[in-house]
Amino acid sequence: MVEFNPEWYEKFIQSTDEKKVIISKISDILKNKPCESCLEIGLGTYPFFAEILSKNFEKYVVVEKQKQDFRLPERVELINNDWESVDLEEKFDVIIASHVFYYFKNKKRAVEKMFSHLNEDGRIIFVVNGKTADYGPIKLAFAKMINKKYLFTYDEVYELIKNHKIREYTSPTEVNFDSFEDLFETLKLIFDNHEEEYKNNKEKLIDYFKRNLKAGKFVVDMKILEVTKAHNDR
Repeated sequence: MVEFNPEWYEKFIQSTDEKKVIISKISDILKNKPCESCLEIGLGTYPFFAEILSKNFEKYVVVEKQKQDFRLPERVELINNDWESVDLEEKFDVIIASHVFYYFKNKKRAVEKMFSHLNEDGRIIFVVNGKTADYGPIKLAFAKMINKKYLFTYDEVYELIKNHKIREYTSPTEVNFDSFEDLFETLKLIFDNHEEEYKNNKEKLIDYFKRNLKAGKFVVDMKILEVTKAHNDR
């Protein structure tokens, strides 16, 4: 399990259009699909999703283990707890799990718990980084630098949901940077499971940036997986 680093998260989020792109796509997915309740698992350091998406629901609940000091939108309920520990009785029409799978201690159990809190005909929306664009190749290049095999979160999630009905969407996002040094600092978040190795390979990574990033931006293909329960789970 990896510990969430709010400073690295802030640095990354300030440099990317990720949240805007994801919110827009989720809004499109939910359009014309009647639903009254939504559970968001993990909001990071600011309620980006809740500010926009909560307007579409009668009930919007967020489970977030980090202490928060910002004001939540009206009618949004915050449960300050860890998803794997929290005890909920309710079921929801929509569950949003954006970039949280990575932080679960027991990933299989965490996903099963989501399905157990899903209403019949409800949907879980997982958001993870894809394996294409600039993100996938640099992850593999870094794994080679440190002589370790890398398993993409996308593949881990897909393995656990493959027996359910899945609709997959791809939405490119961009990380902007002023220099390759700046990009190195920004990308700490996506290498946080190998903090020391990332720091120790700074020169190699910056050289990789220079050779492979020609457009002045770093592209991450977001994979948005809309999942409904298999019939035998209902």
